[in-house]
Amino acid sequence: MVDQILDTIIPQDEALGLPSAARINFDAYCAQYGIQDLVARYGNLVELTAEAKLGKPFRHLDADERFAIITATSAKNFRLYSSFVIHVMRAYYTHKQVLSQIGSGAVPPFPTGNIIDQGDWDLLEPVYERGPIYRAIEDFS
Repeated sequence: MVDQILDTIIPQDEALGLPSAARINFDAYCAQYGIQDLVARYGNLVELTAEAKLGKPFRHLDADERFAIITATSAKNFRLYSSFVIHVMRAYYTHKQVLSQIGSGAVPPFPTGNIIDQGDWDLLEPVYERGPIYRAIEDFS
């Protein structure tokens, strides 16, 4: 069932060649960060919401119904929903295959990752010449 939840949150995009969230080994991410309990609690919430709203298990729902149930869980328990979705996004957008498909390397943007063009520092000269714009405070020590 977790794979269906992941596919609903981030479906496959064939045009961009991106996999769904279920194809990025979310289980390994869960084990690495120790969030198995969070995933189990969210899965239980999804299942209870599907039964309450539509009277059938989540795995028997079509794509539109699954999306509606995932959306409904945000109203039932926003903290659990947002925690789960944040972990899904982190797992997905740090996965090597996803990073390579979106054209981003797995390097930090600074200081040695992405190169930034040198700017014109003369543009800041008027700010420097203006001097401090704060009021000095007395030393009360």
